Amino acid sequence: MSAIDTNTIYPVRGGAVRKQLRVRRSTLFLLIIMILGLEVCYLALYPWLAGRIASDPLLQSWEALIPMSSKIYKRLDWFAYISTFSWPEPLYGHLYPLLGVLGIILFFIWLAVGAGNRAGRLILIRSTLYLRPIFWTILVSGILMAMTMFFAPVHLSELTRSMLQSGLYGRIVATYHLNPYLSHSAILTHDPLQALVNRLPASDDVTPGAVGPVWMDISILISLIAHADGGVMVLAWRVLALLAHILNVVLIWSLLSAQKPLYRISGTILYAWNPLVLVLGIAYVHPEILLVSLMLLALLSFQRDATLLGWVFALLASLISLYSILLLPLLFVYALRRARLLGCGWFLLWTLGMLLVTALVLVLAYIPYWQGWGVTGILLGIRDIFWQEGAVNSLNAAIINMPIQLPANILWTFQPHNWSLAALIIILLYLLITVWVIDTFEALLQCSGWLLLLWTILQPTYWPWYMILPFIVATSTSNRRETLAAILLLSGALISYYFWQWSNIWEGQGLAIIGIPCLLWGWALFFHATWQMLRGNSSRRQFVQDESRPQKLQRPPWFSRPWTSRPNR
Repeated sequence: MSAIDTNTIYPVRGGAVRKQLRVRRSTLFLLIIMILGLEVCYLALYPWLAGRIASDPLLQSWEALIPMSSKIYKRLDWFAYISTFSWPEPLYGHLYPLLGVLGIILFFIWLAVGAGNRAGRLILIRSTLYLRPIFWTILVSGILMAMTMFFAPVHLSELTRSMLQSGLYGRIVATYHLNPYLSHSAILTHDPLQALVNRLPASDDVTPGAVGPVWMDISILISLIAHADGGVMVLAWRVLALLAHILNVVLIWSLLSAQKPLYRISGTILYAWNPLVLVLGIAYVHPEILLVSLMLLALLSFQRDATLLGWVFALLASLISLYSILLLPLLFVYALRRARLLGCGWFLLWTLGMLLVTALVLVLAYIPYWQGWGVTGILLGIRDIFWQEGAVNSLNAAIINMPIQLPANILWTFQPHNWSLAALIIILLYLLITVWVIDTFEALLQCSGWLLLLWTILQPTYWPWYMILPFIVATSTSNRRETLAAILLLSGALISYYFWQWSNIWEGQGLAIIGIPCLLWGWALFFHATWQMLRGNSSRRQFVQDESRPQKLQRPPWFSRPWTSRPNR
């Protein structure tokens, strides 16, 4: 018996599969081109990551740790090559090319996202199988770009403060056996890490109370590995960030495969190749890279109906960066509403179980630092997060440092503590409204994304790495307005990184990195709504004209007539 040709029996399905294969090949080809371009751009960032001071102690410690790194960095320093040409005066200098490189990176990612959206819409039959090569391409390329930032040079700057300060907290516990929440930096003036931190400008917004106990525990492990060597300290933090980044790529793909499968490719690309994540999450390690991992595990557990496990991950995330406790009320209400569907008895058991788990996690996290600190210290640390006394890089800082001197009574209302109080009231009102509408996982994602974006915009102290978690949550939703706001604010965060490469930091940069993206977002919504309104009116007029036009009566075909109308024989 001859073999059955399924393409002959199902010609439409066979043609669709062949079309999917063509789309996959073209998508892979475009993604590989984008990967090569992005890799060149990330290598072009090395001169700014190395700094312009040859005697930088942190850079020297890093170069001594990695063999041949000094020669490689000098080869990749392309400023020496372009300085031989005569450039126009506005383009002269090494800061303007940085803005161009960041713009090229965003352009390549935009092209890759477009190719990913096209593949997601066209590859529908057995999409999990046919999209597997694209996922592995994104994952391997994400690891390649992360390794590029892993071996990148590092120098003393405000962006490296987090790594050094966290390592110093770990040394306070592991070496000096003191409580990092109570010890003052003046006690450790002889410590090598403290000497590196003292080279940086004094900063009032860096307080131990703002650091969660879980991140403090991780800092202890890092300090035990690195001791007092700044280069080994950076290496240890980057290893942790690299592992977290790889895990995040897999988690985002899994989350989007169930949440919005048509956009799983573009959503994963927006994280895996993101310059904000790669530069400020891996080259300059910040707690947000691990915060994203735990929050993604929490959301994925809630999506898979593993509510109690997701609540544990959410608690651990809030104990890394305390500002993420904003999401706990939303997650708690969502979990209780899911438990209410099981009945009254299960609802009470779930409520009691979540409260007991919360108490257990908090006790285990804070008990090593409890002596001399207690509840008062915890509350003071939370107050430092939500009631800030300083303003940096934000809209509040831009208003305070305006060249036009405001009257004293008006200027008093814009002081950081008053601004923080107003922002906190707005956020609490938003929380009270959203807890009543969270009944689905999509609503949970949307409300969480808007809440984090609102907090990032309104707080007096803004740093570009604060946008990593809001961007991930916002791009995981199906709300295009929220995704557009996150992308525009991400561009503003990259511009803030550019501003921090200046010798004199612009105190009014909040207008450019927050105000302009919000303004562009508002105008985009206005023009889109106007276009939809005009398009709807024209379609409605065309429909009315078609309905009012007299229709010519037609005789139905013979075979469409009912059999009962034929005469009996």
